Amino acid sequence: MTIKVLVSGAGGDVGQGVLKALAASRLDLKFYTTCISQHSSWLHMGVTSFIAPPSADEEYVDYLIRLIRRFGIQVFFPSVDGEITKIAREKARIEGETGALVFVDDLERVSICGDKFKTSEFLRRNGFAYPESVVADGQSAHDLAARLGYPLIIKKRSGKGNQDVYQVNDVAEFRQRLGDPAFVVQEWLDPACGEYTSGLYLGDDGEIKGICTFRRQLKCGSTFIAERIIDPVLEKPLEDMARALGMKYLNIQSMRRGSELVPFEFNGRLSGTTAMGSKV
Repeated sequence: MTIKVLVSGAGGDVGQGVLKALAASRLDLKFYTTCISQHSSWLHMGVTSFIAPPSADEEYVDYLIRLIRRFGIQVFFPSVDGEITKIAREKARIEGETGALVFVDDLERVSICGDKFKTSEFLRRNGFAYPESVVADGQSAHDLAARLGYPLIIKKRSGKGNQDVYQVNDVAEFRQRLGDPAFVVQEWLDPACGEYTSGLYLGDDGEIKGICTFRRQLKCGSTFIAERIIDPVLEKPLEDMARALGMKYLNIQSMRRGSELVPFEFNGRLSGTTAMGSKV
């Protein structure tokens, strides 16, 4: 039986990675894709494609429901960072009105992934390695700087890639970046020690069904060179994090600190390395 699959964000690395991984499967799939620009390359790859309104548009979810119902789409993979929270919030309505399976988790878990301060707090509360973090608008930020020294990282709590991420190296730079509760101050983790991205899959029984970790190099905030790392000791804490969070799929981005990986970001969606992971 042919399964009709919709992938949003076909112009992005995540959407393209999902499409490549699905195309490599043995399943009989028919692809539908959306993106916001006619210049997105994967809108022109022989699949049924549409130009969608931006995910911030008030009509976006209604548009998706109409599209899914029109073509009888059975599975929807949202891949755009900006839409994940909205889709999680509207998941019940989308599935109820279309019968499609929406591949995104519940809003509470997604919110932990979408807010870097909440991510750090989740890790801290559950006894995992974490980067010390405080909201960038109070005395706690000054206390953190006094205790850890410089450099520090100040980034948008809901940012993506390398957008709105600043390394501050002294008091003057630090003070310029303070005062906005939409930002978080974090412990600086040295990229020279290694930066990693890991995809983890959780079964219905709550057990890990697969993990794939890459040591990576970045370009514009996205992975463009990746080396597969197979190290059960290094990956075991990541598996425990995924079980504690309980998401079906979790992408963890981390830095190495000594003998451990320290997550600095969770993504509650499939990652840009999905296609690479499908090859191993």
